[in-house]
Amino acid sequence: MKYGFPLLALIALSACSNEQEVDSGKPADHADYVVIGKSVNTRQEWSGEQKMLNTVFFAEIFQTKDAIAAGGTVMNGVLTGPGKANAGLPFDMGEARYLTGGRTETIEQLDTIFPDATYYFSFDTPDGGIDNMPATFTRDGDESLNPGPISLTLSQGGKIADPAAIDPDQDLLVTWSPFIKGEADDDKIIDDMIYAMFGNCMGQETVHSGHAFDEGSLTYRASNFTISASALNPGQSHMLEVEHSNMETDIYQDIEIIVTYAASTFLDLQMTGENTTNPECPVIPMAFDGGANDRIRGGQ
Repeated sequence: MKYGFPLLALIALSACSNEQEVDSGKPADHADYVVIGKSVNTRQEWSGEQKMLNTVFFAEIFQTKDAIAAGGTVMNGVLTGPGKANAGLPFDMGEARYLTGGRTETIEQLDTIFPDATYYFSFDTPDGGIDNMPATFTRDGDESLNPGPISLTLSQGGKIADPAAIDPDQDLLVTWSPFIKGEADDDKIIDDMIYAMFGNCMGQETVHSGHAFDEGSLTYRASNFTISASALNPGQSHMLEVEHSNMETDIYQDIEIIVTYAASTFLDLQMTGENTTNPECPVIPMAFDGGANDRIRGGQ
């Protein structure tokens, strides 16, 4: 009996220690995954003609759902690396910690200021920081890994639809040209992705096919996406975007790293009927994505 109390105390201390181990966090509890990429943005006219808009270098730190619910817990994000990133580029403090490194007219110009090399993510969380997480751009010889321009086709009720006269009472089927460079991920982290996005005339994104790692999101295997008629506003303009994302992947301290070579095509749409809900709606829709830099940016 004289050993009873010390034994109970030892058990209590052990339980407390185990509880502390369970409760102790790590940066991966706050940062879900990171993305760094180079994207080529294209405008498709109603005639079907396409023109390049710009190329852009960007990086994002996606926070976990718990981190977002807590008001954002990934802080002081900085990207360092060669070229323009040499002095360090700070991340925006929005829900997706984000940065862009400026836009150029060609990938070759972009490569001059942001060479294909290794860049480093650093940031703080309440459960420790990440210092110099590496993300590396590679090349296949002299060939760019960015997908080619994406051609978009619209249909409603089984018939080709005119982007200048979309029926707001029917679902809209968006079909795109094949993602030729898309493939499965050898590391089985995430396959090459396709994103379909749709916004209203005020530059607010109202439909998204699903982000990376979201259940049901589109991979390179997908050829189309349906936008519900409920998202179409009679008599108003809208904007459509489809992105093909060629990805290289890695993991660092349980945080997934995606290096992407992407291409996006933007297409304006006009609904038939009478606009009775938004008299301020512009004839040319505002952009919900900065890649459409030939449009006024809205939704802010």
